Amino acid sequence: MKVVLADYPTGLLAGRKHEVSVLKNRHPDWEVVFCVYDDTDKEKFLAELSDADALITAFIKIDETLLKYAPNLKLISIDATGYNNVDLVAATHHNVKVCTVSDYCSDDVAEFTIALIFALSKRLKGYTHAIDNQQIWDNAIFTPPVRLNRQCLGILGLGRIGQKVATRAQALGMSVIAYDPYLPSEIAEKMQIKLVNTTELYQQADFISNHMRLDDSTRDFFDAAAFNEMSEKKPYFINVARGESVVESALIDALDTAKISGAALDVLRSEHPTLDNNPLLNRTNVLLSPHAAFYSQTSLYELERISCENVVNFFEHHYEKIDNFVN
Repeated sequence: MKVVLADYPTGLLAGRKHEVSVLKNRHPDWEVVFCVYDDTDKEKFLAELSDADALITAFIKIDETLLKYAPNLKLISIDATGYNNVDLVAATHHNVKVCTVSDYCSDDVAEFTIALIFALSKRLKGYTHAIDNQQIWDNAIFTPPVRLNRQCLGILGLGRIGQKVATRAQALGMSVIAYDPYLPSEIAEKMQIKLVNTTELYQQADFISNHMRLDDSTRDFFDAAAFNEMSEKKPYFINVARGESVVESALIDALDTAKISGAALDVLRSEHPTLDNNPLLNRTNVLLSPHAAFYSQTSLYELERISCENVVNFFEHHYEKIDNFVN
């Protein structure tokens, strides 16, 4: 029995001794292999995969071409909640089951989102830039912000994370509205959150926060038309979900033409973006972070534990204990 843990060098490979202990606790004879993945040189990874029974990864693209090199593969355990990097049709065709971790970081992402709301509202980057780079000590370089308890947060995607963001925002006194066509209305009613369409949300919210899962309906969701609808309210835009939900050229135009007041982006279109001459950099009203909203000691421990326990439970045929099968 062979388990391969593989990802990009900037993925979650460093220092993951806990995973080995989870995998080998009940199966000390299992072979566990760590492999750094490189799009330009896949030879080593494909060699390890050729006789692997299970693959644990977060960001590697799994498609028909790759699966042809893995005749023994029976399970792909995704080190994440999303699985948009996996071709589920191809995996099913090859009789490979795919599972994810349904929740390991919702509290962390919710906390991070609230931190971004504070930072944007209080112009922290702008003040820091003025002090560090221009030696300007003047609170009046920006118009006074409105208190958060007099502002409205619009959440797109009122799932597990969206609900935790909403609860925290309400505790700050913010009013909350949401767009989620899949959420039972009674859940929103219980939380005292009004469900609205996107036009209403764009026209009413002072902060717009994306927490939608990426699929065909949400890819390129925030396009030029969406940002045009925001132009009257000029909200702050926050994305801690998936970068592919945003048309970046439209976002940049919205920033350049002041259709929005600013943005906080924990994700970009690429998981490994080119930062040289990136037009989103060096803006005092834009906060960028390297997909870090989930990142905490607790979340990393839970991610490793659950993804590895999924593998153990699968090969012990305890399918009812698998966290989240997706095919």
